[in-house]
Amino acid sequence: MTGAASAELIELIRQDQHLGGLITEVAAHPDGGSKVVRARWITDHSPVVLKSELGELEAVWMPAMSSRCDDVVPRIRAHGATLADEPRPWLIMDDLPVRGRSDQPATARAVMCAAARFQQEAVRLRLPTYPIDADFTQKYGAIAVDAGCPGPAREVVHRTTADDAWLRSLGEHVVGHGDVHFWNSVAARPEGPWRLIDPIPRTAHWAWDAAYAQMTSGVAETPDLITLLAEERTRLGLPIGTELDRVRVILLGWSSMLWWALLTARRTDDWWAAEVERHLTALAALPQLVAGPKISPSR
Repeated sequence: MTGAASAELIELIRQDQHLGGLITEVAAHPDGGSKVVRARWITDHSPVVLKSELGELEAVWMPAMSSRCDDVVPRIRAHGATLADEPRPWLIMDDLPVRGRSDQPATARAVMCAAARFQQEAVRLRLPTYPIDADFTQKYGAIAVDAGCPGPAREVVHRTTADDAWLRSLGEHVVGHGDVHFWNSVAARPEGPWRLIDPIPRTAHWAWDAAYAQMTSGVAETPDLITLLAEERTRLGLPIGTELDRVRVILLGWSSMLWWALLTARRTDDWWAAEVERHLTALAALPQLVAGPKISPSR
């Protein structure tokens, strides 16, 4: 966080009379960029984080999820739409300073459990989201191709409409967290319990959250997150379907193209680039299937 950005946000907070009655000891957050500061909750002096300039989805989903359960996202202490009379949505949540690591099996399972619980609770919330579908995948697939994505990315882009139709025919789409990765997994202590932050909920096959995290945060030691998410959904009594092997190939291929397009810093990681190529090669070789009659609606 630059000093100027930190000072600007802190000054806005100090000008806001409502926030002045909620938090004290406002200070820069080392990982917060220009939108996040640390503070103390004024009534009990416990550590909290204020995040400002929330996206449209995060602004409604975080408070709603926090009000439903205490094991998915950090506790939300307060939230609002303006900051010092400026239209800047904000929230105050418990400060959970430890970030997750995908190479820790217990942490990986706990994060997938939180993702499964988000999916379970999201069924009961009628809030905005957006789809992971052929249009989304073609958009980022084209960027990946232009950026020299290894493997048969172009062939994968050409088959996305058919693969998307087949996925939807399974009837296994849900609303998920949408940005599950291990930097968005936070805890008070290294052993957990783990909570998810920064949701951008998406309507997708339930395994998308895990495929997304696998290619965002995955390293050689990361376990198979789709399997872990499937196991946690089963434990919660949620369905996983019978076509998981094929689903896995499609979604890891899609996630590989997405993150080659967006995660430029990892393109020089030889292990990761090989994983991208491996997943795209597997998807290009997968026989295309005609979708059945059961189509899961997108919201």
